Amino acid sequence: MTRSARTLSRRARRRVASASAALAALLLATPAAAHAVPLQATGAHTVAFAVKPGSGVPIATVTVFDRTTWQAYELGGSTRTTLAPGSYVAVATAAAGSAGYLIVRTFTVSTAAQTVTFDPSAAKNVVLHTDDTAAERTGIRATLLTDSSGTVSAPVARDLRVTPFSVPGLALSVHEMQQRAGSSQASPTPYVYDLEHVWKSTLPSTTTLKWNRTQLGAESVVVHGPGTRAPTLLESTSWAPDTLSAPVTGAGKFTWYASPKAHLIGRLVSGTGVFTLGYYANPVGGTETLTVGTAPVQPSRGYTTLSGNVLTSDEDLPRDQSGAYQSDFAHVSESTVLTQGDRTWTAGDRQRLTTEELPNGPQEFTLSHTTVATSAVYRLSTRTQDVWRFRADPSGSSAAPLIDPVLAASGLDAFGHVGTGPVTLSVSASGRLGSTAGAVTVTGIAWSADDGAHWTDLPVTAGTKAGTATARLTAPTTTPWVSLRVTAADTLGNTVTRTLTRAFGGPAAAPEGHTGAPAISDVDIADVALVVTGNQELTADYTVTDPSGTAAADLVLYHGSYDRPTGMLTEPSRPVCTPLSATAQRCTATLSTHDLLRLGAANAGTWHLAVVADSATGHVEDHDIATVTMVRKAHLNTVDVTPEPVTKGGRITATGTLTHDDWDGTAPSGYAGRTVKLQFCKGTSSWTTVATGTTDTGGRVRIGAPAPSGNGRYRLAYTGDPGGPILSGTDGVTVR
Repeated sequence: MTRSARTLSRRARRRVASASAALAALLLATPAAAHAVPLQATGAHTVAFAVKPGSGVPIATVTVFDRTTWQAYELGGSTRTTLAPGSYVAVATAAAGSAGYLIVRTFTVSTAAQTVTFDPSAAKNVVLHTDDTAAERTGIRATLLTDSSGTVSAPVARDLRVTPFSVPGLALSVHEMQQRAGSSQASPTPYVYDLEHVWKSTLPSTTTLKWNRTQLGAESVVVHGPGTRAPTLLESTSWAPDTLSAPVTGAGKFTWYASPKAHLIGRLVSGTGVFTLGYYANPVGGTETLTVGTAPVQPSRGYTTLSGNVLTSDEDLPRDQSGAYQSDFAHVSESTVLTQGDRTWTAGDRQRLTTEELPNGPQEFTLSHTTVATSAVYRLSTRTQDVWRFRADPSGSSAAPLIDPVLAASGLDAFGHVGTGPVTLSVSASGRLGSTAGAVTVTGIAWSADDGAHWTDLPVTAGTKAGTATARLTAPTTTPWVSLRVTAADTLGNTVTRTLTRAFGGPAAAPEGHTGAPAISDVDIADVALVVTGNQELTADYTVTDPSGTAAADLVLYHGSYDRPTGMLTEPSRPVCTPLSATAQRCTATLSTHDLLRLGAANAGTWHLAVVADSATGHVEDHDIATVTMVRKAHLNTVDVTPEPVTKGGRITATGTLTHDDWDGTAPSGYAGRTVKLQFCKGTSSWTTVATGTTDTGGRVRIGAPAPSGNGRYRLAYTGDPGGPILSGTDGVTVR
């Protein structure tokens, strides 16, 4: 079975909350009678809460539930409260080391004050896993739920520990995600294990669950890139209000496994866009393929109606073949123009076109709907246009007799490009009035290698079904982009011409492009090597000029080639632009280096800045307008000098390890072949280099030197890092 990404219509998705928000709302609904502190009641007693002495686990929050009513009392930062006689369960959250804790205690309030002690050592390590020993955890989340929708979530941590319990009305929901060990955005995981389990009423002392892969549901997700490879994450939300993620391919295929009866919502997050995959519903043993991002991107059917001598038009924005809106991934602007005789009506971006009152009787109309997409990442269907010519009587009440042609292309690769072989173009055209306007015929299919400056008609083969046709195209090896144009007509003479500029990529590398008047200049970005720690923001400033004074711009920082980058950094929001004059604006974009820490060490080095801009007067696309050098942070551990003490006139040996970040989520690795200096300081004097050594394959260095004449301190120094010297901790020596 094959399905496409589930998406809502343009208008419906503005009205309906996302599926993940709906799930969160279901579980986070706060009981109407919840209180921050308990209500005073006759016979209430003081209850204090404490952690077992010597546990080393500080309590963060305490929530108390009445086991009869499930009324929740959140103590906040307090460690004591008053409670009426009754049966209660208290939940403490804590974090220590790599673990997040949910510590559960039941107790009864009867005739006296008491202290409830939380014992972190009683909490068990909770693990959901499979029989795949090559998989590693990307994250684990847990939430305790009550019958009245009360919730307590564990702190976010690498590990999870929860106290076993037997409390009717209490449940523990755990969500764990796993990927192939060592995966990164540069080397995405080929599979994701999305594991969820809910323990109801009882959490046993054995808190590890294991599934064989054959016991899981499996969904093959095929991702088509938007003309290139974009960094992509699979995000998943379970019944508990949490989100876990793993790096997956932005152009290729991965398998999404899920545990039995899992309630999961998936999203593919790519750059600033999101594909909503919907609820995971594949049963155990079922096979299903989910395809997203398929080109060509083209307008979806909107509506144009005539009623009471008024024409109203609100055509839709382009979507890919999976139903995802192009506007989720690119800056898309639209315009609509209607002509009737010598009269013209226009509508701007996201505006509905409405005419004044039109005369009675059949009339000739021409309606055009144009979209322009500006994105340095999403590179397909940069311009689309539908032009309808139709005859209609506005005094009636019906849809306009428009024709909608839909194009499909076989033989595209995972990046939305065609290879050197032929591609089959398929067209299916249908009229909005159905049989009322007569049969629809595809009258032409043409292609262009130069963004529509010149067109070549293709031989068209009519399909067996009305309104369908195919054509074959073999793009020359010098073709970077393929634009398509299709025409269709019905038996009443109504026609349509659909044009898709850069419908898909060709075999050749994409060239830079400059058409019309827009220009990009005065680019300012980091001019020194950036040592990446993961929390920096990289700012790029540039000037866009255009006679119209308005141009949409976007940028991307990439490593590798423009067409097949090994890494990408995109800004989380649109550039901020400030007018400089009637024709120029200064734009600022902010990029975070955090994602670099998952890109892999091969992406250290030179990165290239690409900028695109569109205006009413033209298009500019510069693939390498500036460069930035980004390097991995180096570290030196504390030097160890032997022997201790040292004999005057003898020799000492200093050892240490030079490492640098791997950018793959693991610990730093050895920095081989680097020159490290051994430096000595006597008293308050300055540091002096006394010897040097070279690191081995593991980054280890061993340096021998004559013993000093008196007591002092040694350290190691690595001065080859662009961010400045890397210094170790010191080791003092005593000379005898």
